Amino acid sequence: MNPNPVSEAVKRVLTLIPSLAAAGLLAALLAGCAKNPATGGTTFTGGLSQADEIQMGRQNHPKIIKEFGGEYGTPELKRYVDGIGQLLAKTSERSDLQFKFTVLNSDIINAFATPGGYVYITRGLMALADNEAQLAGVLAHEIGHITALHHARRHGQSLLANIGLAAVGILAGRQAAQVGQLGAVSLLQSFSRDNEYEADGLGVRYLSRAGFDPAAMAGFLAKLRADTRLTALRRGESPDTVDQFNYLATHPAPAARVKRATALARQTNVRNPMTAKDIYLSKLDGLLYGGDPTEGFIRGQDFLHPKLRFAFSVPTGFHLMNSSKAVLAFGPNKSRIIFDRASKPADGSMEYYLSRIWGGKMRLRGLETIRVNGLDAATATTQIRTSNGTFDARLTAYRIDTQTIYRMIFLTTGADTKGLATGLRRTTYSFRTLSPAEASRLRPLVLRIITARRGDTVESLARRLPYSDYKVERFEVLNGISRKDRLRPGQKLKLVVTAN
Repeated sequence: MNPNPVSEAVKRVLTLIPSLAAAGLLAALLAGCAKNPATGGTTFTGGLSQADEIQMGRQNHPKIIKEFGGEYGTPELKRYVDGIGQLLAKTSERSDLQFKFTVLNSDIINAFATPGGYVYITRGLMALADNEAQLAGVLAHEIGHITALHHARRHGQSLLANIGLAAVGILAGRQAAQVGQLGAVSLLQSFSRDNEYEADGLGVRYLSRAGFDPAAMAGFLAKLRADTRLTALRRGESPDTVDQFNYLATHPAPAARVKRATALARQTNVRNPMTAKDIYLSKLDGLLYGGDPTEGFIRGQDFLHPKLRFAFSVPTGFHLMNSSKAVLAFGPNKSRIIFDRASKPADGSMEYYLSRIWGGKMRLRGLETIRVNGLDAATATTQIRTSNGTFDARLTAYRIDTQTIYRMIFLTTGADTKGLATGLRRTTYSFRTLSPAEASRLRPLVLRIITARRGDTVESLARRLPYSDYKVERFEVLNGISRKDRLRPGQKLKLVVTAN
């Protein structure tokens, strides 16, 4: 961790500016510094005040709620999460700030904070956590971002980067400014890891002050790492990539970070630390798990959307994942299926849409009109170059009505295109609309808290999961256990079931 990032950042800028301007700029920069309440050091905030932070958080709050599908939970669950958060916030160095804790209706495992004391966690994250102390560790980490002025520091760094770019541009012209921009990006990335580590340390501090088990921070990071490794495995990627500190990940959890959090916890002594596993699991019973009915459901090799009333199937060996923008299926050797909805309606035939609008800038081959379960559709092939290499691509577009067009892209390497052709053709022709009766029969998945009985094993309970792949691995990650562990009669465990 850099103990004095302000000085280093200022030095970088000042080396680019003539000495006469440097003195005036330095005075302006120092005026934008603030004392970091969590560390006691000085942080360059670009003049962002606490009132500014609060206003930013308040303005963005409704936008975040909308983006993540609204708030989630009964009034009791909301009070429970808020109560834990408020306890932790009172132990922080910014206890005067009015913190607000919100559970979001998203199955993505995520937590984040915005300026002004706004902290968010998803129901997906709550499902992954094993006990109250782990949830508290996540909330404490996010409180740490706020108390350490990380948002204000990011604002200040952005200001410094812009000043530096302007100086480079003045002194050396446009080409040098482009080089300077790369340096600014690198500078901002270098702080990202420090911010996460600093928030981990502060999170352990607040956990211990509130009486929670400080090891819960490392415990949840280990679970997050295990979940990320399983996700990589389902995508056909190497699970070891999670141990690289990925700046694009929302909350990277490499092994080094888990080890560091473990060491921090060992330095902290809490008498009779709270874990509260049974209480926490009781709050999870009945929690919505996976897709919301408004987002669609994954059922084995099928994707079904009860609200938009459509369905399709992917071949065996492909693993479906849903996101807010598209449905993805990951297959062998980097093969992919990408399904989405056209952003705008289009008149004319589907052949016209595919060749002139969607694929207008591609060299299409074999363009033809087809009928798929009563729907007008069109398909064609091309080649697409990506950072992962060149792929054979088949594009297919389906018209539901004058306002709605759905699309599929099938990506395969040249060596696999022929072998996967039959399965992908079946996927093309599996797309269909659902009747109102079919849609009404679809039910979401929920968490149920079960009690292990004599003779139960990880494998026997995992077989009850409503998935077609990686059942044991999913059960292990969900419960933070290994198939080698012997289950105790009376032990509380999480199980995913179809809602009644």
